[in-house]
Amino acid sequence: MGKEEQATSKGNAAWRPPARTVSSMFAIGPKFVARAFAVAVRRNLPHRTIAFIRQYRPRRPPTVTFKDAYLFAWSKMARIRQYRPRRPPTVTFKDAYLFAWSKMARCRPLLARDPAELSMVERVECGILKLVLAMPDGRHRRALRQFGIQLERQGVSAARRSIAQQHGVTMMIGTLGPGGAERQLVVTARGLREGRKPSIRVACVNLSSPVSRFFLPELESRDIAASVIGTELDSNLEPARRAVVDALPPELRDDVALYAKTLAAQNPEIAHLWLDEVNIKGGIAAVLTGVPKIIISQRSLPPINFVFHQPYMRESYRWLARQPGVKMINNSAAGARAYEAWLGLAKDSIGVVRNGYAFDESELAGYKADCAKLRQRVGIEPGAQVVGTVMRFTEEKCPMLWLEIAALIRRELPDVRFLIVGDGPLRTVMEARAAADDLAGAVFFAGHLKESMAAIASMDLMLLTSRAEGLPNVLVEAQFLGVPAVTTPAGGAPEAVNHGKSGWVLQGWDAASSACQIVRLLRDGHWREAAAKDGPEFAFKRFGVQRAIDETLAVYG
Repeated sequence: MGKEEQATSKGNAAWRPPARTVSSMFAIGPKFVARAFAVAVRRNLPHRTIAFIRQYRPRRPPTVTFKDAYLFAWSKMARIRQYRPRRPPTVTFKDAYLFAWSKMARCRPLLARDPAELSMVERVECGILKLVLAMPDGRHRRALRQFGIQLERQGVSAARRSIAQQHGVTMMIGTLGPGGAERQLVVTARGLREGRKPSIRVACVNLSSPVSRFFLPELESRDIAASVIGTELDSNLEPARRAVVDALPPELRDDVALYAKTLAAQNPEIAHLWLDEVNIKGGIAAVLTGVPKIIISQRSLPPINFVFHQPYMRESYRWLARQPGVKMINNSAAGARAYEAWLGLAKDSIGVVRNGYAFDESELAGYKADCAKLRQRVGIEPGAQVVGTVMRFTEEKCPMLWLEIAALIRRELPDVRFLIVGDGPLRTVMEARAAADDLAGAVFFAGHLKESMAAIASMDLMLLTSRAEGLPNVLVEAQFLGVPAVTTPAGGAPEAVNHGKSGWVLQGWDAASSACQIVRLLRDGHWREAAAKDGPEFAFKRFGVQRAIDETLAVYG
């Protein structure tokens, strides 16, 4: 650097060294480079910034001993230790059995079929199913025997109060929803009240939702009180009865205590129970509380045919059948004989009281007058032929078979429309099937309808495809309205139809043959006119309400 350049640099605070390459700078020497860099930084950065940088100058790393490294590794392993494999939970025989029980549900339809029609694989499945379903019987038989011993030991069973202290009839059922059994309870309660018979009270397991209170207004219109089982505030079981309840199997214990609480509060002369679960729990509670007369009303085929079947049911029914004051009835001969076979009871030990219906001519005429409005409301065009049904969307009703038959009917008669009244867990899959090309635009889902009779009156033919039935109300109601009723030969369904005159019993559950028969009936206008006349006469004669009330009173004694 020349003297002139040095003089110029001393008077210029923003001086920068002339540009040089890195190699040329290090050729002068690394100390010179470092010193020049420090001077440049000091001149171009504020003093505070320089002080801030200095405090972060590199320090000598601490000495790490073997002990320090070991303790650091030990602390990190603690996080891994908490994820060490744990002992798998113990699986008991009961857990495995209940799992097998639930998985066998798909085989239950085999029980309702003729063994001669089953394939070899189906026969094996049916045999395994019966074996699995029979396995819990021994445990429940021993528990109920111990329960009976406790009753005698405590003197509870002999402590039946005087009939003079007891009064009226308590009817018990799960809900007052839109079902056949619920409808028959309402019809029976109304008939007894109109006949000025003993006071009638109704107790239900659940009345919390609008659907569960479907028939409640009809009871209230006749001043029949309805309550929820176990909600009484002024009644508690006596200590002796409370101790006896503890001898029951765990799955019965708590519910039986609730039923007993209601029966102890109402103190009826007669406990009339409806449907399997209520029959068993209410029946045991009625024996426990000393109710003199216990009527167990079975409404269909045995529960072994359905997914709601529980392990305690068979032995509980058998125990109840041996108790004094207990009478069992069914609403069809087919159902009564099936229960007798399932429980091992003598033939005709279960009585038959068929459903009763209270319709007068003006009421039926009103339903027929409303059918045009109902068709319009659901979207069915005037003048179209309608095949319909009223059912729960559950497996035993075979709703998918119903839709397959509908698709085959539409192939022959494209203008036919299909009306489905009801609801249930299979609605989504049913709607998906109805949206397929062969049924699109022809199937109408109406949901739950209070005016279900008007919906039936709007049909040209009623079709029921169940694999298991007691005595279907909808078949009888259709004939009251002059609508031909067609059904599969399920349980007591054939007893509900005047075959060939007011309706038709199909030979089986084959979709193709069933559709062919229904197409023939839809094309035969003369037969349908004759069926419309025969149906009401047959229904009034066999299913009149007064006949049902008289038979029920005979059972009451």
